[in-house]
Amino acid sequence: MIQRNGRAGSHSTSINIKSGFRITRDLTVIDHIGGTGKVDIYRCRSRSLKRVVACKILLPEKEHDKVVRDALLREGDILQRLRHPNVVGGYSVQAEPYPLVVLEYLEGQSLKNTFFEGNYGAFDIDDFINIVLQLSDALTYVHDQGLLHLDVKPTNVIYNDGQVKLIDFSLAREFTPEHPLRHKSGTVEYMAPEQAFRQDLSYATDVFGLGVVFYRLLTGGRFPYAVIEYLDDKEESLRQLDYKPTPISPSKLNPSVPVAIDPIALRAINPDINERFQTPAEFKATLLAVGCGRHYNHGEDT
Repeated sequence: MIQRNGRAGSHSTSINIKSGFRITRDLTVIDHIGGTGKVDIYRCRSRSLKRVVACKILLPEKEHDKVVRDALLREGDILQRLRHPNVVGGYSVQAEPYPLVVLEYLEGQSLKNTFFEGNYGAFDIDDFINIVLQLSDALTYVHDQGLLHLDVKPTNVIYNDGQVKLIDFSLAREFTPEHPLRHKSGTVEYMAPEQAFRQDLSYATDVFGLGVVFYRLLTGGRFPYAVIEYLDDKEESLRQLDYKPTPISPSKLNPSVPVAIDPIALRAINPDINERFQTPAEFKATLLAVGCGRHYNHGEDT
């Protein structure tokens, strides 16, 4: 039986699972590798798959939260559909006796840890272009599967020796251009205006998140738009981006950025959805057209 760390009634956000514990008949815990306020993530050995996997388990205190529970199970269903060298894959999902998702175990670290909290100076523009081209391929594939990711950000991208994988599909939603979709959930710093203001979304919504990641890579972590706080009608504090000031061109913040990249980087984060790249494929093609991506690493199938 899986239990929370600490005494009953404690507010621990970790599950007490030791190395060697059998979560199911198929899964044996190797070690704990991460988590959030909703799930714990363990590296496990799968007997049936004959490989090491990652296991995302809902925290006991969240098992009766239908929204959180359904989001994890929905993510598990989505991940089982995805097979792409730049997208994390899923193997299985279970709802009982406790919700969990079994997914591909990834070596490496998030873009946040690799670039913004690591040795940023060890990488150059070609490395950043390579990352964005791979993510463009990942998002194109995701869109082709009838999905929007809706939370493209550095913590949701794993980097390992030049290859990247898009992870965390907990906010992903089914989408086709013929059927309007409005969905506000996301990470404020990476949300396009149409997402923040609950307007019709499109493939360009994911381009905006990718564009913010690109801008930050080019500028050493700087955000293109500032976050503002305000009170709503109920006097509750809310946060959103201030989309009015035009972001500073990346080449003015980082002299190693070619000036030819400036209009591409700024178009990807244009607040006007009609002026933004409409698809990640269009974003990628424009980068390649100006000579970027000469050493493009397409990644390898798992």
